[in-house]
Amino acid sequence: MTGIRSKGIRRGELASHLADLEDEHSVEDVETTEKRDLEAVQREVAYLRREVAALREQLSLIRAGNESSAAAKADAHPWLRIAATTAVTFVLGKLVQRLRLGSAGAAAVPMITAQLDRSLW
Repeated sequence: MTGIRSKGIRRGELASHLADLEDEHSVEDVETTEKRDLEAVQREVAYLRREVAALREQLSLIRAGNESSAAAKADAHPWLRIAATTAVTFVLGKLVQRLRLGSAGAAAVPMITAQLDRSLW
């Protein structure tokens, strides 16, 4: 039997209480509840697997997009980029000298060149 302490409870009351508990939770109810729980878990696992498959597909599309944009950014002529950056820096430096912007203008030339470099290439 169970390990219930029966101190202070009459044997007849204890027996009827245990019989009521056994009636409430019969073996058939437990089995059907377990089957329902198992089915619910299986449905949840199937749903999660579909979600993971969809997320993997999205990730592969994102990766493919990143690889194509990285391949597009790869320079066929890196020296052309260096020459253009040097020319832009020279022109901006001469412009700052002509406009007499002083040290603030001279400090701005590298920043402007970097921004142009990023936007052009």
